[in-house]
Amino acid sequence: MRKLHTYIYICLIAVLSSCEGWLHVTPKTQVPTEDFYKSETGFEDALIGCYVKMNSENLYGKFLTMCGIDYMAQYYDKMAASSVEYALRTFDYENSDVEALFKSVYNELYNIILQANDIIEHIDSEDARTVVRKESKRRLIKGEALAIRAFCHFDILRIFGQLPRQASVLVTLPYSEVTGVVERPHLLYRQYVEKLQRDLDDAAELLSDDPVRRFSYAQLNNTTDEMVAAMPDVADDFFTFRRFRFNYYAVRALSARVSLYTGNRQDAYQAAMEVIDAKGDDGGSIVRLAGEDDYMKGHYTLPSETLLALSNAELESMTVELEQIFKNGDSSTDAMRFLKSRRDAMFQGRNTANNNRYNRIWGEYSGFSGEIVPYQKKYFQNEVSASEDVKLTERWQIPLIRLSEVYLIAMESSDDLSEVNTMFYDYMVARNEQPDAFTSLSSAKEEILNEYRREFLAEGQMFFVYKRLNTNKMLWNVNSIKEANYIVPVPRSENKK
Repeated sequence: MRKLHTYIYICLIAVLSSCEGWLHVTPKTQVPTEDFYKSETGFEDALIGCYVKMNSENLYGKFLTMCGIDYMAQYYDKMAASSVEYALRTFDYENSDVEALFKSVYNELYNIILQANDIIEHIDSEDARTVVRKESKRRLIKGEALAIRAFCHFDILRIFGQLPRQASVLVTLPYSEVTGVVERPHLLYRQYVEKLQRDLDDAAELLSDDPVRRFSYAQLNNTTDEMVAAMPDVADDFFTFRRFRFNYYAVRALSARVSLYTGNRQDAYQAAMEVIDAKGDDGGSIVRLAGEDDYMKGHYTLPSETLLALSNAELESMTVELEQIFKNGDSSTDAMRFLKSRRDAMFQGRNTANNNRYNRIWGEYSGFSGEIVPYQKKYFQNEVSASEDVKLTERWQIPLIRLSEVYLIAMESSDDLSEVNTMFYDYMVARNEQPDAFTSLSSAKEEILNEYRREFLAEGQMFFVYKRLNTNKMLWNVNSIKEANYIVPVPRSENKK
């Protein structure tokens, strides 16, 4: 078990520079490719390196989850007019600091894509078959690399691309499928989406024999010993803790997200229901919605319902920074201070007396004037004590795809009111609330929008929901939202290519 913990800790920590090298060799950029892929470990480390890079603070380690994109979703407004946070909230994309931030986002996402492409290119080579002897492992490596490539391309589309519906401003973007310095033609929206969907389909096919499909609910987080007992043919640390990597169900959930965003409701529904209905060999659900147990243990990112997460050991060392972000009494630096009136507005119409999401994931403190100030505890590590093992597997995570989103996708794409009510009932009971039934699909969709807002604060999803719906009104923004507000300009250096 210690070996496994060391493996997970080294491979999946927050930033490349802080892990003393995610390889036991020189960095990938300094190693000739022909040398790097001479061992099975080289392929493993190259793949894990993609996840490590995703943990960058410019990407999912901070900006694209817990702060930057959520400024644009209008969650926060307690910031100075001269601040970069205010520029983000007001969609001032010409602000030099905002430009620099999104240039980093753009470049780092494509850097991950290039590394994924390098893996894809080499895992299919004849040499790879002599190095990675098991076909099941080669399929898993390529499937994950394709999924990573699709995931990053999709967020490039969601950030820099045109509206997915009723677009009058057309944007072309490069879909990178090769390595090296080559001309990458910019594609029209539909061409880009077709490549994205093809990558996801190919990834799902390659991961169709993912070990996670043979286990029940708890085994998304299975250990090596459990794997050996059940599946000696894949007894390898590399196959364990599938929640922290692109497993089969994470790919299908991402397919559901992409299909809904691009307007393919039928495919979104089918992919979402496959995940919701998935059963292991023992007949148990692969994953279930999180209930009171996660909250009581201080697992505020709800690991028991997470389909894909980044393991981020830096969260514990970020305690002071997280308090500055979410819980700060200094009026000069409280950009993410959350007003009580806003939290109450988010939960308007819901019974909050016993709602575990309302009562457990939100804390409160007294402000300078004695007012009650709520704050998000989602990434806090110091509220409830935990062992190192628990921190490693349950606490140090940034969720990228959760089952709750899959339920919302299925509900929004279903045309059966009875089915929607059944799913919403199951969804809300997991949050310790018994809801009234919807009387129409339109009222259901209105409440689903509210649920996105409540559920994914500090996970970087709400702005993209608004963009997908092309809404001209965001909660807490009195101004009409324009099409240009939804399209972050690509870096100027890219436009010169």
